[in-house]
Amino acid sequence: MTANIVIMQLAILAVVLESDLGRRKIGWFRVGRPVLGVVLIVPFFFTSLPTGGDDLLLQGAGAVAGAALGLFSVCPLLVAVDYQPDWRRRWPRTSAGAGRPAAVSRSGAGYAAVWILVTGARLGFAYGAQHVFPVGLGLFLTSHHLSGTALTNGFIFLSVAMSLFRSLGLWVRGRARLAQAGPAVGAVQRAAGVAR
Repeated sequence: MTANIVIMQLAILAVVLESDLGRRKIGWFRVGRPVLGVVLIVPFFFTSLPTGGDDLLLQGAGAVAGAALGLFSVCPLLVAVDYQPDWRRRWPRTSAGAGRPAAVSRSGAGYAAVWILVTGARLGFAYGAQHVFPVGLGLFLTSHHLSGTALTNGFIFLSVAMSLFRSLGLWVRGRARLAQAGPAVGAVQRAAGVAR
């Protein structure tokens, strides 16, 4: 297993957990930060897009699995989304005046466990592919007309799709929660605009 794979996986995990654990506002920066992290990290690891044999199918399966895992990670079972009529930034907490309406998520151990388990499984497979079952994996790839690059890309697409669909899921749930608050949000925002 190369250090590049470990660094990419741990960097994505760190960015997602740092931005999501606990009670956090669902805003453009929070939703976009993991996306930006993926955009900055992936070009260092993505080298080519093989299209021969069943390579496209394998890479597509990685993307679909990542999308499903990303959406599952922000499901109501693991992440609660609430409406906070007077959300204030963390810094400074002592600022005067009311805060602004916001959608706020709360996530904890279940959310972290999903991301840690998926990251551990990816790293475990990468280690096993080099040290535990390289011959068996090579035979499998050959017999199914797959390339090693497609397998690597499948895991990259899994990571990218998981991060992107996690962000999409949070954004959709946050917008839906704000829409449920409906007229109250509009009234508070208009009042805040008049007060300024």
